Order: sequence, then C-alpha cells, then structure tokens
Amino acid sequence: MKIPPFLPAAAILFWGWQTGVWSIAVPVAVIVAAAQFVPLRWEFSNALLYRVADFCTVLIALLAGYLYFTYGNPRAIVLLFEWLPVALLPLALAHAYGTAERMDLGVLFWSLRRNPPREPLSFDPSFPYFAVWLIAASAANVRSEWFYLGVTLLTAWPLVSMRPLSYRVGTWAAAFSCAVALGYGVQYGLREAQLWLEGAAPDWIAGMGSRTNPYQSVTDIGHIGALKQSNAIVLRVTAEGPHKPPRLLYRASYNVFGGASWIARAAPFQAVPPGQRFQNWTLLPGQSPGARVMIHDYSARPDPVLSLPGGTVEVAQLEARAVNRNRLGAVQIDRTPGFFTYVASFVPGRILEDPPVADDLRIPRVDRPEFSRLAAELGLGTLPTPAALEKVRDFFRQHFRYATFQERPSHGVSPTVDFIRRSRAGHCEYFATATVLLLRAAGIPSRYATGFAVQEYSSLEQAYLVRERHAHSWAIAYVNGAWRDVDTTPPDWFGIEARAAPVWTGVRDVLSWLRFQVAQAWASSDNYTLALVAIVVALPYGLWLGWRLYRTRRTAEKKVPDGRGGFSAGPGGDSEFYEIERHIGKQGWGRRPDETAMDWLRRLRADAGVESKALREIVALHYRYRFDPAGLADSDRLKLRELATAWLERHRADGGSAGRLRS
Repeated sequence: MKIPPFLPAAAILFWGWQTGVWSIAVPVAVIVAAAQFVPLRWEFSNALLYRVADFCTVLIALLAGYLYFTYGNPRAIVLLFEWLPVALLPLALAHAYGTAERMDLGVLFWSLRRNPPREPLSFDPSFPYFAVWLIAASAANVRSEWFYLGVTLLTAWPLVSMRPLSYRVGTWAAAFSCAVALGYGVQYGLREAQLWLEGAAPDWIAGMGSRTNPYQSVTDIGHIGALKQSNAIVLRVTAEGPHKPPRLLYRASYNVFGGASWIARAAPFQAVPPGQRFQNWTLLPGQSPGARVMIHDYSARPDPVLSLPGGTVEVAQLEARAVNRNRLGAVQIDRTPGFFTYVASFVPGRILEDPPVADDLRIPRVDRPEFSRLAAELGLGTLPTPAALEKVRDFFRQHFRYATFQERPSHGVSPTVDFIRRSRAGHCEYFATATVLLLRAAGIPSRYATGFAVQEYSSLEQAYLVRERHAHSWAIAYVNGAWRDVDTTPPDWFGIEARAAPVWTGVRDVLSWLRFQVAQAWASSDNYTLALVAIVVALPYGLWLGWRLYRTRRTAEKKVPDGRGGFSAGPGGDSEFYEIERHIGKQGWGRRPDETAMDWLRRLRADAGVESKALREIVALHYRYRFDPAGLADSDRLKLRELATAWLERHRADGGSAGRLRS
C-alpha cells in the first residue's frame, strides 16, 4: 500500500504545531511534499544509501549526547524522540527524491550488510517515517484533547483510503470509532503510568536533581525496610573567600504535620521583582550580606526550588523568567530545564523567615499526649529556651542512633511515638519531626526544614559535592526573636551513608564531572560559536554528499500511463504490465491507488474469480524491471514482453468481458 501523497507533510506540520518550531516544520513539509511534483530523480545505489543512513546515525548520536549533557534524563530522552525525525531527514529525502520506491533493509541493520540474506529484503520507509513524526509530536505535546484529535485524523487518513469496498461505510465507521475511544482510554492510562514511573524510577531514568515540593513534604516516616539513597551528584558548591560554605542549604520549610506529611500552610508564593537583565534577584531588601557562595544546580523541570543558605538576601547571576518566594523561605524559579548557576549572598547564622504563628505550635492529636509527657519528663517547660534546646540535643545524642532500616512500629501507636518510646533509631526525617513536636510541646515555636548537607569536598572539582543521599531534614526553632537551626540527627549519619556507597561511585563521579564541564562550556558559548561548530561538523559531509549527487545518475521522470488514469515514472515505465492494468481496468476491476500489484491480483482472484497464475509471473518480472537497481537481463526483459503480449492477445480475442477474465 502506498502512502497518501500529502500525509507525510501533514504529519510534519502537526509536529510543528505541537513543538512550536514552525521555522523547521514548514520548510521540511514543503520539501517533502514537493517530491510529488518535481520530475528530477536520482538513482541512489545501496552503498550510497548506507552512507546516508550512517550519517543519520551519527546525527542521532551527536543529538543524544548534546541533549544528555545539556538537559539530562528524562528530559533528554523526551527531546531525542521529539527531534528524531529531523535527524532522519537526509534518509527520508533520499527516498522521496530517489527512483526506487523501496529501500534495502540493510539501510537500517548493519548485520544485513555484512551477511546479506539469500532473498533481498526491502521495505517502504514512507509509513515508518510518518509514524516517527507522530511519535515526535507526542513527545512534544501536553496531551490535550486537540492533540488526540489530530492523531486520530492523521491515522484515519490512510485507513480510509485502504478500506475494503466489501465493508459498509457505517460498519467501518463504527469499528473505527470504537478503536478511537479505546485508544483514548489507553493513552490516558499510559499517561498515568508515566507519572507513576517518573516518581518511582531509579535515578538513571528520573535524572539528576532532587525534586522538592514547597507545599508538601511526604516523608518516609512509617516506611518499613531500608531507605534507598542515590549517589548522583545534584549540586556543586564553592565559597567565595577563605570561608567554607554553610553546612546546610535550605530548600523549603513546613509548619503543619499530619500522618507522614509536612505541609506549608498559609504560605503562598509572592513574585520577587527582577533585577538587572533578569539575573539579580533581591529576596529581602535592606539586609547586608556577609558571605557568598556559588552553586551549580541542575533541574529536569522548568520550576525548580533553589538550594540556598539560611539568611539568603540576594541571588545573583541567575537567569530565570520569574522568581517567587514564600514566607517560609522557599524560593521557586521559572526557567529552562538543565544546568544553571547562581550566587547566593547571605547573612551567616541567620534564618530569614517570617515570625511564628499558631501553626508553629500545633501537634497532631495522636502524638500530643506522648510528646507532652516527654517534655515534662525532661523538664523543658522550666528551662530558658536556649537551655531547653541544648537539653533536647543531649537527649537525642545520648539515647538515639541513626539507621536507614526501619522495623514495623508497635501496634496502635504512631511511627513518631514508636520512635521516641521504643525503637529510638531512624533517619533524619524521624529526628527532625520528633524534635519539632517535642519543642512545640515545650512551648517553643518550631518548623520542619528540608534541604541538603554540605560536607563532601572534591579535590578533582575544587568544590563541595552534594549528592541525592545528602538530602537532609532538621528542625528550626524561634529563639530570642530569631530562627535557629536545631539538627539532632547523629552526626555519624553522613559517614554511615558514605560507607554504603557502591565501589563504582568514583567512576561515576568522573563521568558526572566530564558531563558538567561539557554542559558549562556549551552554556558559555554564544550563538555564533555554536553555529560555527555546527558548520564545521556538517560542512565536510555536505560537500561529500553534494559531490556524490553530482556524480550520481539523474533521471527526469518519464510519465507513462499506468492504466489507472495516472502515470508511472522512472525505470520500468515502459513495462507491458501497464497495458494489462489498463485492459482489466476497463472491465471495472482496476487497481486502487493504495493497492500493490500483488494485493490487486489477490483481490481479483477472490472477488472476480480471475485465474492469476500467469499474471503473478508477469508481475514478478515487472517488479524486478521496475524496482531492482540491477534491472532485468535481456532474456528476462524479452520474457516479460512475450508473456504480457500473449496474455493481452488471448483476452482481447475473448472480447475482454469480465467473465472472460476468469479463463
């Protein structure tokens, strides 16, 4: 079956609609559609098509490398599918403007080039290339109903043209409608599965960068089993001057606890006015910072939450479309996914959040009795606030240990109560949550903070490395009119997790550093440099391909009636088979535009009872004459002429009725 003439161009424009890249979609669609009208053709040998396919493979590899180093996974994987048909364009144009309607399968598989099969294997790349454009459009779209409608129409286009005439229109339309409804349900389910996969996949799929929801933090409190941590590097931190960077970097803080989640209640985000060229952002005007750190960050999404020192008053050298901050200190930005860098100016030792409110003293009802009893046992209510904080630190330091494996809690009690009364072992989320609730039971306003611990220095990178397993939680308490860190997690937690790292972590770190260097070099290049690199890479191949096309035989299409009201072009255009087509067509059994010759013979045998043995032999010779690059030997060419002439003479002598065709 041949693809409808303008279907590929329609798919390309559909891709342009979904991606918004009309500057590429429109010219490519015009070039592809123009092949229907331009008479000039090139006779590409298999060897040349192999080289074109290899060039497309190199383009795909370069594109994949660029996307990975620039955006990381999973964004790079999605973008690779989005731009895949553009990388395959040279091969598609070689087919569109070549004389052969089919390509050798060795174009796609190197193994078939080294070990050719006995029978030549070929394929028509039109429909696969059409499918690639649809897949690319699906990678770029936001899965709206308009997208699904467009896919439905593009899919229905070729199906309508190939609909068997023996099926009633109503029956066919009903079956197609059911398929459309089923497809919509399946794609909705796949979308939900993708959302689940992105949340549950390992870090090599989920990509570098720890996602933070500034509105809610779902903890692993109550989780049974080992807490899995990734060694992927998410931040690189360097301090300006002789000082070390702060030990903790904030991402968000929360004030309401329930179940296993912390929530930021009554903390809407407010826009931060942009500074010079949308690169400098003042979070708290009127403050004088005393230290600065440079942070190299990465996000696979366009709305990351920044990792900042406590007391950050300004963020500089940050390219973002918008910056927003809530009263609990979380800073969220809007920018293109990928690597980015910013400089945070901060006041050491301070946490610049809004004063406490009633939520900062609230304890869940299920936990309140035990934490109030524990606060009374420790005598926290009778101590000054600084002394109470030290008492809490000593309590956790002397009676608790760090553990990433959790047993099933006692029946009938909450995981936090089980932690302070029985197990007394847990990870940082247990310590931070229990500390906040214990301080609140003592009347000290407290909040739950999340972010990263900065302790690992790399001599290779001359910077502090922050990994996903360095994600940390701790408490902050309001003491003498200011917020202070209260981190009660045993300090050996950092070493415990470092010892659990796999042996190949060092190799992975070197690869991560190389990727970071490439991304930094690419980001610092201007458009002129990038264009120059692209020209240097593409120019040699472009010159070579132009020379090969110049040396390749060019053929102006010779239009010959094909017996169906259309024309045949190129080699084999003078085949006597077209006379047979025209003769049978006059009897009302003509070949459809979307029907191959062999499919046509099968229909004639099934519907008209035509004896097709002689015709099959004629068609086999015709195919070789029409499509085989080697053509026909003189003896086979003579045989085609004799068989076709004999068939025509016999059936013309019978009067040419439809009934006579059965003889």
